[in-house]
Amino acid sequence: MKLHNSLTCITLAVLLNACGGGGGSGTDNTPQAAALSSDQQIFEHEELHGGTYALGVVLPYGGGNLVSGVNYFYSSSTGGFSTSPSTAGSHIEASLYNSLDSALVLPAIAPTRYLLNGKILVRSSTAQRAVSYVGSGVRTDALADDGTTVVQSSLFSNFSETQLSGAMDNAPEELQASYQIDDWVSANNFSANAQWQSGAAYTKRQGALIGDTYFALDCTNHLPAQVTTSSATTPCMLQAKLDSFFPVTLENANFHPYETDFSADGTISMVNGVRMWVANAPLPNAQNTTTTYRIYYELNGNVYMGALEKDGTSYKYPQRDGSVVAYYIGLNQAAVSSVQQGLITGASVPGSQSGSVAEVGTVDLFGIGAHGINGALAPIDLQAHYGSPVSLNGAGQTVALIEAPSTGNVEDDLGIYSQYFNLPQCTTANACYQHIDLSNGAPVPTASDWGAEVELDTQLVHAIAPGAKIVVVTAKSPSQADLFAAINYAAALPGVTAVSMSFAGFPMPSDAQSEDALLSGFQSNKGVAFFASTGDAGFVSWTGAAYPAASPYVTAVGGTRINSVVWNGAPQNEVAWQFSGGGDSYYMSMPAWQSSYLGSSLTALNSGMRAVPDVSAVADSQHSAVSIYYKQRWVMSGGTSASTPIWAGISALFGQYLGNKGSSLAALIKATPGGFNGLLYQAKLMQGTNPAFYDIVSGSNNLGSMQCAICTAVPGYDNVTGLGVPNSSKLFANF
Repeated sequence: MKLHNSLTCITLAVLLNACGGGGGSGTDNTPQAAALSSDQQIFEHEELHGGTYALGVVLPYGGGNLVSGVNYFYSSSTGGFSTSPSTAGSHIEASLYNSLDSALVLPAIAPTRYLLNGKILVRSSTAQRAVSYVGSGVRTDALADDGTTVVQSSLFSNFSETQLSGAMDNAPEELQASYQIDDWVSANNFSANAQWQSGAAYTKRQGALIGDTYFALDCTNHLPAQVTTSSATTPCMLQAKLDSFFPVTLENANFHPYETDFSADGTISMVNGVRMWVANAPLPNAQNTTTTYRIYYELNGNVYMGALEKDGTSYKYPQRDGSVVAYYIGLNQAAVSSVQQGLITGASVPGSQSGSVAEVGTVDLFGIGAHGINGALAPIDLQAHYGSPVSLNGAGQTVALIEAPSTGNVEDDLGIYSQYFNLPQCTTANACYQHIDLSNGAPVPTASDWGAEVELDTQLVHAIAPGAKIVVVTAKSPSQADLFAAINYAAALPGVTAVSMSFAGFPMPSDAQSEDALLSGFQSNKGVAFFASTGDAGFVSWTGAAYPAASPYVTAVGGTRINSVVWNGAPQNEVAWQFSGGGDSYYMSMPAWQSSYLGSSLTALNSGMRAVPDVSAVADSQHSAVSIYYKQRWVMSGGTSASTPIWAGISALFGQYLGNKGSSLAALIKATPGGFNGLLYQAKLMQGTNPAFYDIVSGSNNLGSMQCAICTAVPGYDNVTGLGVPNSSKLFANF
């Protein structure tokens, strides 16, 4: 933790005088100050001396020159006021935006749209608000662009004020979580010698909604999504009614589904003159940190999408370091002026990409007993949940990861992840980490950047097998040919235990068969284990199972949702993830090692074709995300891109386990029909009272309205979670 000098002011005007603020004298000149609550006094102290400020910051990762139109560093403020709401009854003010550097233009800031009495009202970022005092709290009424209609009301309380002094990069951790000054310094975008100006301070407050608030949103059930900024939001379906609208699946900009809603998940009724479907349960906290309910509504003959936040809901605020807190932080005028003075826009020295591991306060978004940022899954949770033997760490094993080009500093991010979670460092210097770049360092086009995917893969392998060597093989591009070339390069490396592939596609059958011939050789001659994600689109009847997961030489990994890190025997501890890919192969018949376990009925349900997945692990980023570190902030992630490297890490533990007994995983794979898959199905057959897997028996990946015989998790094998999730200690003991 960082040490700092600060004075927290939470009550009484006399303390406010001691704290200063806003560049003013710190004297409260309100005639009725004695009648104000401590919250109102702190609020007035900042509003009467310049207002409350927030910063908008987009800096180049790793530092360097700031580019106008790409990078931003601006302030937004309430503008403050000159008279107390206690004397004026209410006060009207508008938000103000100012770039903190004349060379940087302000970004376009999207408005917020509200559904009110059958109309969609727009509130621009600079629209007005009315401020008044209610009881001991401070009420704000957000006004639409018409300047009169109240579209959202809030009540704020529990104010505090903290004075700032000395070196700016030694600010309190709760402020650094919101504004990562020490990272700006290391990136050479901020002066290391910058000092807080006299009177600089920040305030904290908590808030809650007054009244139900309905938001109008652009629908994302069709891609590419059409983003609008007027009252004409993008509909989900034209000339439609709610009765025939469901089910509907929403997708993000990367074409990954994140939500499927069925008619039975909500209730249709008339709300303020509009026919509306309101979800019975709130959205996952990972999707919206403040408790929010999905809505769909009929308007002008079409169906639209929106969101509902209910009366009394407490606000939750995402911070720039990836954490979520229950309070809002605002800067005063002197603090913003301090930031402006320290900003460096023309840095000629390359920046550092090292991040911060300072502890930050977080809100548990998942409630599953996990120990990562925001209650997401940490390495100790994954190790405990999947039964990793405490005596094993993957030492002596090598896991190769197949990746496309990305712009993150993977090794540095892995170092921060390891430091935070008390894992051994895995670096080039200690020969634990190796990067083989088949692109030869070519610039990464934005459209081809795999983003945090590489960090997700490396950090989860290290989480499960912290003693294993990690080799990141970066393909020349994300094309099928280049990814296949990277697979073959990785599998040919000396001593590779496993190759992990967190991608899925649908090559021509002839291309898949050609690659299978190579994978077969690596399996039979070198004893390499291959793992691939089944994809994040649920069951798709017209495509079948994706490749390379559909290959008989690859262990196909599906996805689950963890409801409790601690197993207590309840089948609901872990359930199928609705977006887990699964089905039957579009090109390959079911191999004997699989059909001998599945039997005639399941073989028939899969039309005699290779069934997918083989196994599963956690993938649900909405309800049981994993914590990863990417570009100087914590990110909650998931997908079968997470479950796949988890299994690759487990194979490294298995390899070490066998090595300790004088055997080897490679030898066992070469000697077993079906390779690693053959071992898994053999373990399932042999397990008896020593279960190698936790059977997943509930959940479905059917995202459509048609019946699907292979889309439900059931006892034994199923096409959603395969054989189940690992009970690693007992899995290994079967051998």
